Amino acid sequence: MVPKPIRKARIAVALAAALATVAAASPSLAAAPPPAAGAHAPSPGVIVQDVSLPVPGRPPVPAYLVRSVGRLRPASHAGILFLHWLGQIHSDRTEFLAEAIQLAPEGTVSLLPQGTFPWTAGPRGTSHDVTAIKQQLTIFEASLNWLIARRYVSPSRIAVVGHDYGAMYGALLANADHRVHTAVLATPDATWGHWFVKYWLGFTGQRAARYKALFGPLQPVRQVARLGTRELFQWAGKDIFVSAGVRAQFARQAPQSPADLYPTADHQLTSTAQADRDTFLARELGLNP
Repeated sequence: MVPKPIRKARIAVALAAALATVAAASPSLAAAPPPAAGAHAPSPGVIVQDVSLPVPGRPPVPAYLVRSVGRLRPASHAGILFLHWLGQIHSDRTEFLAEAIQLAPEGTVSLLPQGTFPWTAGPRGTSHDVTAIKQQLTIFEASLNWLIARRYVSPSRIAVVGHDYGAMYGALLANADHRVHTAVLATPDATWGHWFVKYWLGFTGQRAARYKALFGPLQPVRQVARLGTRELFQWAGKDIFVSAGVRAQFARQAPQSPADLYPTADHQLTSTAQADRDTFLARELGLNP
């Protein structure tokens, strides 16, 4: 692994280079060229491909594929599916781009798909929102299938990493798909209805309770028991969106899973959280030192 002080410097350099090369070739994130035409080298030995993922019955989904250059041996690399947050900066598939670039030389192939619900299409306050979550989960399932189908990805070394809403979807995906060996869930909420009601809908009383009950078994907090010690939670001590009570709910449901708390961090988390996350992934995925 790269020492932490050096890693922090490389994060900024890698992200700036990646965004510059991708932006130069792609005026719109939604306009993904074919892989061969959309390959860029943001740092020595690493390429970022702007790909369009096929999803049965739905439009293709834009994503970044990040890997080492050259011909990769079959099943030689770990695969990581990164699911982004809904936040103040990089509230799209670019959130984990620098991290994916940094990890590539250590033996990873990363896929970073663009999310839609609730990133670009907000909740309506009806059963439509349950359907929308299921549809978005289908898109992320198709993304995971596409990643594992790369011949150079080892199907036994697969990780899902998510932040905020990405972590909530990541919980569902990692619980349902036993090909997922490890997961990192950063600042998820326990339920779907809480943030939808508070930040979009404004429901109160019985109306809010009926709406929140619609999500039933889809609640993220019910989807975290499978991985045990191979699942890492990351929490922020100054998180105005995720309370200590939410953290306690996850701890009860996944008592064997390690949890890191960063007392001075807000919901966005910090570079220290990234370094700790990458150390965890390196151990669980058997990455190159």
